[in-house]
Amino acid sequence: MTFNYPLLLVASDDPYPTYKWMRDEDPAHYSATEDVWVLTRYADCSAAFKDWKTWSSERRGNLLNDIPERVGKTLGTSDPPKHTFARSIVNKAFTPGTLTNLKPTVQALARQLCARAREMGTIEFVADISAPFNAAILGAMFGVPEQDFIDLRRWLDDFFKREKAPAGEEPRQVVAMRQLRRYLGALAEQRQAQPGEDLMSAMLFAEENGQRLALEQVVVTTMTFLTAGFESTNNLFTNLAYALLLHPDVLAELRARLDMIPAFVEEGMRWDAPAQGFVRSPTRDVALHGKVISPGAQVLLHIGSANRDEREFADADRFDIHRPDQRHLGMGQGIHFCVGAPLGRAMAQFLFEALLPVSTRWEVDRSTAARVTTPNFRGFTRLPLAIA
Repeated sequence: MTFNYPLLLVASDDPYPTYKWMRDEDPAHYSATEDVWVLTRYADCSAAFKDWKTWSSERRGNLLNDIPERVGKTLGTSDPPKHTFARSIVNKAFTPGTLTNLKPTVQALARQLCARAREMGTIEFVADISAPFNAAILGAMFGVPEQDFIDLRRWLDDFFKREKAPAGEEPRQVVAMRQLRRYLGALAEQRQAQPGEDLMSAMLFAEENGQRLALEQVVVTTMTFLTAGFESTNNLFTNLAYALLLHPDVLAELRARLDMIPAFVEEGMRWDAPAQGFVRSPTRDVALHGKVISPGAQVLLHIGSANRDEREFADADRFDIHRPDQRHLGMGQGIHFCVGAPLGRAMAQFLFEALLPVSTRWEVDRSTAARVTTPNFRGFTRLPLAIA
């Protein structure tokens, strides 16, 4: 069988049978049409995530066909020692207390949005819940006014596009990055002059051995938080909502036992990962499954496939909220493990704890639902949902 992995397979209704074929028949797959290697087994992806010396984030970035202006300038696209210093500064700003302080705001907003959704009966999940929820929480964290955040959505969405631009036009992702940098650069200058109680201010003034992040580093790091935070959580929320449609037995159990929602969120991240994969580039020849991947190659560590690997998870295609040991790669692994993981989990938990008790129906209009069409992520840009 001749097969070339298509980047937008991720946007199909069910790409998982193809992932299974790749794991079984071609676990170190080279797609000539996309010029990308794809690793699909859990053991290979996990080992690569942990071995930054062999699998660099700084050579090619961490997104498919990454934008050169990003590479080496963000947490996700840098290696030690640059990454170590930047992560230490970010950790000082993004403390466990950050989540503790945000918890009342997150819970109150979730209840407010879900109560309004109950009154509406039928909602568009992204526009009515996910987008305003993300905008309010991420905006509060970084000092971005909520209305501005809503306006920034088109750039946040375009940031992950990898479409070829018509002749004479700039790619949408390049335009989006420039506009985001311009907006956040102006905001950082304001925070430098007048610090606030927000993470951008904290990053600007945090020190490690007497050193601070440069303003440009703070701008690019903030951009990474906003883009990745918005995209990842929106896809997590929509994938979880859709999973409940496909698994009415899980929906019934959660309504009876809200204490199982944290387990539901974890299994959702495994079963249909919002971030389906990140790129690494080898620093030396790597031999895998009878093939050799050369230094500098673009390699996709396929989280979505690894999380369904039968070699690691029993009955891997089954959505099981009682799965005893969650070792999924939904938040990454190694030095690049998602710094916002506790917040993302908490937001999802609080959202469904508020939404399920006010819902009496759970019906998705599949005919008008629309999936995300970016190659690294899986979720919905539109999800009409009737809950009452």
